[in-house]
Amino acid sequence: MLPKKYRLKINRTDSRKWGDKKQIYTPLLKTVFHFRKGAASGPTIGFIIPGKIKGSVKRNRVRRVLTEAVRERIEKFPNQIEAIIIANKEASEAKNEEVSNWVDKTLSKINTPAA
Repeated sequence: MLPKKYRLKINRTDSRKWGDKKQIYTPLLKTVFHFRKGAASGPTIGFIIPGKIKGSVKRNRVRRVLTEAVRERIEKFPNQIEAIIIANKEASEAKNEEVSNWVDKTLSKINTPAA
């Protein structure tokens, strides 16, 4: 589990209202993010594991693996970012290292705003 200051409360966040949102697609993950205005209190990340991944055991495994991959790299995320990471069905069959590699590739595509 991510520390509380890094968790995005999905039920209180409506990403459809993010006017400047960007999306990154990978074979295992879809990342929707935007940069907050104002003071940077650190990145906030939320996870969505859809019901298309059948079986609660598989969904929980994907959530644990994804959370751990992000937790290890949380300092590399820009401070102003709010992001929602959505797992695809293929993520349930992926190895831990593969998920970590896709998180790294997603992280490398995220650019910080100019100012």
